[in-house]
Amino acid sequence: MKLIFFLLLAGVLDSSYLLYTHYMFHISPFCPIDACIPQELPIPSYLLALLGLIWFLAGFFIIFVRSKPLAKFWQILGVLGALGLFSYSATIGYNCYYCYLAHFLGIASVMAYEREVRKCR
Repeated sequence: MKLIFFLLLAGVLDSSYLLYTHYMFHISPFCPIDACIPQELPIPSYLLALLGLIWFLAGFFIIFVRSKPLAKFWQILGVLGALGLFSYSATIGYNCYYCYLAHFLGIASVMAYEREVRKCR
């Protein structure tokens, strides 16, 4: 269970940082890797960071509620979101390592949760 908490907390911190850098970029030209906001995104980039943050926070809720249908929905959203956003960013040549970290943490959180559920059966 500690691994899941660590992965979710790291995801919250990473998504929060992405949201923060989005707002800092609009206030001053700040991005640690000069790739935070690509022009090709069809939606505002802060929405992706916000959705990631909400998803990671929902993971804490899922752990405490222990609803199997809700957990499956959370897992499916996480895997589809991470794989979809990663493949889209790779297709357009957008290299944001903080985004890639969020994708990795999302997939790892789903895998850790599934492992924990199987261990408890």
